[in-house]
Amino acid sequence: MDKESLTVKLLDLAEGRETPETWQNWWDEHETELEALLSRGEFLKLKPCRHGFQWVPVFGSQKGAIAILEKSGTAFEASDLYQDRYLAELDAFCKEQERVQREKQKEFKTNNPELFGRYPKFSKALAKVLDSSDEIQPAATEVQIGNQESVLDFTLPSQVREFFLLTAGIQVSAGVTIDLSGLFDLTIHRERYCVLGEFWKEADGDQLLLRPGEETIWYYAHEQDKVKRLCNDMTELLEKKLARYFNEQ
Repeated sequence: MDKESLTVKLLDLAEGRETPETWQNWWDEHETELEALLSRGEFLKLKPCRHGFQWVPVFGSQKGAIAILEKSGTAFEASDLYQDRYLAELDAFCKEQERVQREKQKEFKTNNPELFGRYPKFSKALAKVLDSSDEIQPAATEVQIGNQESVLDFTLPSQVREFFLLTAGIQVSAGVTIDLSGLFDLTIHRERYCVLGEFWKEADGDQLLLRPGEETIWYYAHEQDKVKRLCNDMTELLEKKLARYFNEQ
């Protein structure tokens, strides 16, 4: 590998005559030589990245090739081929993700009519933000709820129990988790709480809290190390606080 043969290859890349396969194969064959021939910065900019998209690596390498050619004063006409192919690939990917999301939302509505009937605002807003990685669990039984209360030595508020009888939990990547099996005790400033789940109202990982003998939902802002009153009960949490939060996403 010498500078003349490298320049020929860089011109092929800059002007759009390479394919993702031919460029990656050539790079794999000559990587060691290129590392010795180029400066560290040039080498890293030219190196094709490992990426899920087919056209991203060659598009990124084209930018590195253009920089090297411009520095050497070599004339060329840059091609938009790789950028156009990448944008088309990205568009197809986004459309497929949207299709999967719509299917997930449709499935959620079909499988949870009781949840929509009891918490219409919450369910409608939740359906809008659901993606393929989110989870809506089937309803819990009275026995499962009772067993969890026994393990925790904590009686859940009636409205929280009502929620779990419709779904044993939700995990939403937008920043909300409420999970019967994930309930646990937590002492904050010498006061006992039951952690209902997470609600990223102010920061990632902020928690929803219950206190013994209350319907009130509390909120632990961990960055401030403060417990704050959030709302009167589970219905208000779902129909007002979380519905508004999801609608703002």
